[in-house]
Amino acid sequence: MAKMNKLIQKHNHDPYLLKEKCPDPCVCERCSVVFHNGNFKWFEKPPANAAKFLCPACKRIENNYEGGVILLEGEFLSKHKKEILSIVKNTENNERNSRPLERIIDIADNNNKITIKTTYEHIARRIGEAVHAACKGELNIRYPEGEKYVRVHWHRDE
Repeated sequence: MAKMNKLIQKHNHDPYLLKEKCPDPCVCERCSVVFHNGNFKWFEKPPANAAKFLCPACKRIENNYEGGVILLEGEFLSKHKKEILSIVKNTENNERNSRPLERIIDIADNNNKITIKTTYEHIARRIGEAVHAACKGELNIRYPEGEKYVRVHWHRDE
């Protein structure tokens, strides 16, 4: 019987994912997201018996450890900054409702350039795609090999 060589892919390790089993349910001390039945969810009122912990998103924000970065730039940005930032915030709100750990860490506004750091790569990609869909321009999304990280670059001159 011949042995088959299998391509073994390196596991992308995320140091912020829960390593130990939390009591079920748990509620984040900062943002009030609830970990219940293996998922993070928003509850109108967290369960009274929920243990306290710090969720992975809040840990990333505390440590300023982004999972994605978005660079928005160009003349079009400087003329339509308010509308573009509205797209960014609306995209974050939509993502956060269905994926509570997907958040913006920081937005740095430097004239014709905005840099946005996010907790995870999915929201960074979605923000870039939303800006591109609404404003056109050039969009470049790069996932560095072997990393659980994304770099999104959007640019539009007039």
